Amino acid sequence: MVAAATQEKIYTVPQYLELEAQTGERHAFYNGIIVAMPGGTIAHNRITKNMVQYLGNLLDQQNNLEIFGSDQKIYLPKYHYYVYPDAVVVVQPPIIAEEATNAITNPLLIVEVLSPSTEEQYRGQKFLEYRSLPSFREYVLVRQNAPEVLTFFREEPDLWRENMVTGLDQSVYFRSIEAQLAVQLIYRNLEFAV
Repeated sequence: MVAAATQEKIYTVPQYLELEAQTGERHAFYNGIIVAMPGGTIAHNRITKNMVQYLGNLLDQQNNLEIFGSDQKIYLPKYHYYVYPDAVVVVQPPIIAEEATNAITNPLLIVEVLSPSTEEQYRGQKFLEYRSLPSFREYVLVRQNAPEVLTFFREEPDLWRENMVTGLDQSVYFRSIEAQLAVQLIYRNLEFAV
């Protein structure tokens, strides 16, 4: 006798939004599948806070750009996904998919903080999914366990330039927002084994 395959329940967007409203927790939505968002480590949260704080300070000088933290949902229409990057920069005003979802569709720059368990996914499938957004120009991957920042910049529709910056004494240049940030600020209040 062969066991019957179990099927995951498929949810509608209103059901997804209701779940988030009822629980107060963040969930990703993958074309009907709801996935709870795990909590981050202290290192992850510090890096995310530093990126939002220091990039935010740089963007204060540019009135047409705004940064949002990890509570800001973005919508990927091609896949019908709602996801929460660690930080996202948009050109003002943010374009909202639907008022009820509060999910933006016009990210310019997306930041993800890598952990050993997410690194492969964020470098691969997640990056491919984000690239479906026409406004998306720069992807920033920040390692938690070493001072390394990897950026991808869209030079043409299907051409991305990669740049790796390693070391606390370096700076990262974000081409999409024409701003430079010291790596030591990204990793402020973190220590690494020598």
